[in-house]
Amino acid sequence: MKRLTKAERTQLFGMFEGRCAYCGEELGKRWHADHVKAVFRRHELYRDGSPGYKTRLVGADKPENHVIDNFMPACASCNLSKATHTLEKWRDVLAGYVGALDRNAPTYRMAKKHGLIVETQVTVEFYFEKLARDAA
Repeated sequence: MKRLTKAERTQLFGMFEGRCAYCGEELGKRWHADHVKAVFRRHELYRDGSPGYKTRLVGADKPENHVIDNFMPACASCNLSKATHTLEKWRDVLAGYVGALDRNAPTYRMAKKHGLIVETQVTVEFYFEKLARDAA
């Protein structure tokens, strides 16, 4: 798989005026080009004489998804959270974070108990979806 060219990255960065397509935060210098429909990369471990193992890319499943029309500009945290999920699956994963916090984070429950956090049942709407809705 070839890397995006500088011109393609510039085009992608400008898609939402330098904002993450998913959360709307400003991208800054260290942003990711996310495959909306995932490309599953295959890596192998190898040794080069230094301590430990390294990995190298040996191929990809779904290379047809590695086209400029399948990319969105994303902040690192959104891209890493999305991973290989479809948008709908990732939407469900994000919605599940509230329950996970309630189960696993005593500080979250304490803040909620004292009215500092109010949970809602809103459907996750990505930044690019909000822009499209507002433009319609």
